[in-house]
Amino acid sequence: MSDYHGSFNDGSSANRHDVSVRIDLSGLAISGDGLAQPVVWPFEELEAIDDIAKQVPFRIGCRSWPDARLTLNDQRLLADFRIHAPQLFGPPVSRRLRNVVLSIAGAGLLGASIWFGLPLASRWVASVVPIEWEVALADQFADELVKEFASMTNDEPRVCDNPDGLKALDGLIAELADAGGSPYDFNVQVIDGGLNNAFALPGGRIFIFRGLLEFAQSPDQLAAVVAHEMGHVTLQHGTTAIVQGLGISFVFSVLLGDMGGGIVAAAGEILLRMSYSREAEAEADRSAIALLQKADLKVVGLSNFFERLAEEDGDLPAALQMLSTHPSSEQRAQLTKGLEDTGRPALSDKEWQAIRDICKQ
Repeated sequence: MSDYHGSFNDGSSANRHDVSVRIDLSGLAISGDGLAQPVVWPFEELEAIDDIAKQVPFRIGCRSWPDARLTLNDQRLLADFRIHAPQLFGPPVSRRLRNVVLSIAGAGLLGASIWFGLPLASRWVASVVPIEWEVALADQFADELVKEFASMTNDEPRVCDNPDGLKALDGLIAELADAGGSPYDFNVQVIDGGLNNAFALPGGRIFIFRGLLEFAQSPDQLAAVVAHEMGHVTLQHGTTAIVQGLGISFVFSVLLGDMGGGIVAAAGEILLRMSYSREAEAEADRSAIALLQKADLKVVGLSNFFERLAEEDGDLPAALQMLSTHPSSEQRAQLTKGLEDTGRPALSDKEWQAIRDICKQ
């Protein structure tokens, strides 16, 4: 493997040392005359100080060397970093600022839990969790959650990728995302499974099952469901549930950048078994209506979807009632009553059919 040149500062003094950097099996191997012995920075502990994709030279750090900085100016390293340390390509975060904020949040969670109750305290803590941490966490357990949900109907999960369907779906997602102005980068996928369900993970990943596309009777109903799930993401309902379930241990995992198997498994279990509170569902419903109005799309799809869901609830096995375990579908069917619905259809007939056929190979 090639050697790259850089400069290293261990943080204990202002001295900078010329070093040689090599991509090793477990991380960056750093050596040089100014170092008492070679240093290895594990890939999973690397952190971007600068935007490494745009800035040359760029600096990176390492969690186990909190004050040290490695400055590099060879962009050939970027290809290896994308493979071994993809977290470096998220927005650069000030370690000191993040630690201060989350330390305050940890202390605040204790105090607010006593004074206001855990749900309110958890929401406050969730609001200071970095988006890139939510994304990284969700990426680690997304596949397992999809498999678990698919197993409820004995399906083998497969991401649907019919080109025409993807194009139509991506267009709808982009339209909603642009209208909402959310800081999240939404990634929506359709899973080839019969479950009538859609769910969102912290950070912006949303999964829709083929069963829901078959259940929905119009593109406006699909747009309403997607807008609802986007609301859960933007309002950080999933992250709040994790904070509430794991408490202080979650805060310190974020603070230390610890994405070990234990915290990931525990967070995934919470999201899998979670049923949002009535308050959270009402918030996501209101968010969906506001988003559809901003996008100039019909809002009636939300009520129509819940009307149909209310009619079907009694016929669904318990395992298939993920959506219907939300607050009364009959009440939610009244959400858009009385609203002036001057919006346009979410999709053309051709686009809607393409999405419904997205799982066809």
